[in-house]
Amino acid sequence: MKKYLQLMLAISMLTGCSFAEAESNKESKPSKTVAEKPLKKNTDVYVPNPQITDDRELKKAGDSITDDKGELTLKAVKEVNKTFNLDGIEYTVKDVKLMHFIPDYSLIDFFHVYTHDEEFNFVKIGVEVQNNSKDSYHFGPVAMVNINESIQKTWEDDIYLEELHGEILAGQKKLGNLGFIVEELESLEKVEILSGDLVDEDKKKIGEPVKFEINF
Repeated sequence: MKKYLQLMLAISMLTGCSFAEAESNKESKPSKTVAEKPLKKNTDVYVPNPQITDDRELKKAGDSITDDKGELTLKAVKEVNKTFNLDGIEYTVKDVKLMHFIPDYSLIDFFHVYTHDEEFNFVKIGVEVQNNSKDSYHFGPVAMVNINESIQKTWEDDIYLEELHGEILAGQKKLGNLGFIVEELESLEKVEILSGDLVDEDKKKIGEPVKFEINF
């Protein structure tokens, strides 16, 4: 575990300054679709995701909902609501969920960038970031995630694409989700999260990443 956390910290430091380039890096991936159009940047209100069914009405394991994006089933949920303070930045992890998704046929090409399965499980992390300072920063709420101590994902594996990484302006709030496809995972036992570094406009690191674990 010590070696893993050291690796996470090393990668976080390397990626801390690169969050502003996240979208340009994503453009190198194949099979772009209209559904992948990013959400309005710098929003402080919830906007439904263009490629994943809204899960807010799913409260307990077994709950399911179907819409024009597909069929989404909640398999496990942990209400976290834990807030961290980093030099004027309030970073809150709201919840962590394990869900099963059968995307609509029209979205198959989008998800083939991440998996060739036509239905899959994924871990969703709901976050909120509020900049209460007078300065603008760069910050990534989830740089890396370790699931059940066996599956590692980075922010580049996120399927929600809600522009939560990168610049956060003075007084701005960002809220949304990050999701990571997990093949051959039927139960969720533990999720370890490592945020990115807090970086100022001169790309100077001014805050250590947040790291913590959530047990189910």
